[in-house]
Amino acid sequence: MDSRQQPARGAAAKRGSLSRTLIADTAIEMIEAGGIEQLTMRSLAARLDSGTMTLYTHVRNRDDLLAAVVEQLIAEMDIVGAAERKADTWQGVLVATLREYRQIAERYPRSFELLALAPYDQLPIAPHLAAVVALVERAGLTADAARWALSTADAFATGFLVVRARTETRASTGILASDSGGEYRGIAALHSAEMFDLGVEAVVLGIAAKLALQGE
Repeated sequence: MDSRQQPARGAAAKRGSLSRTLIADTAIEMIEAGGIEQLTMRSLAARLDSGTMTLYTHVRNRDDLLAAVVEQLIAEMDIVGAAERKADTWQGVLVATLREYRQIAERYPRSFELLALAPYDQLPIAPHLAAVVALVERAGLTADAARWALSTADAFATGFLVVRARTETRASTGILASDSGGEYRGIAALHSAEMFDLGVEAVVLGIAAKLALQGE
């Protein structure tokens, strides 16, 4: 998605008081406009019309800033809310979760990579995943099966969506294979939304088949 189509998340920075949420919103706006490499504490402070040292009262360092971005993406996804509406089956919980991943990746393709590649066992990812595991358990799987099911589904979704996001955001900087002749014209469809949905269906069916073999 063209960064110009993104909402002006940090537009109210100069009118409102500085907060961790506002800082994260503005950082996301900057990442989508110019990429993660362009985001520095100094450039962010300038965008917020704030002193660089003032930012450190809300984020400890650049790593904490990126964690704040991930926190904001998780909050915007509302995975728990979406999953709870499909909580009658564990399959429904997983599908709802992965669809939320796709929507946030489409909305913020450059920022999504921070979420997708964040360590599982660290904040803010750990409590987010624990909440989804709890929903999968509540829908009928054991704790071990729920963790394995989410791990498998999450690995597919994040890998697929990171490649898709990179393809979309970097398309203008390289020579497209489809420009080389008819032989490659269908390659772009490998990471379409339709392919993702089919992949989610296949992964969930595979998880169900494996669990059935194990007597789950």
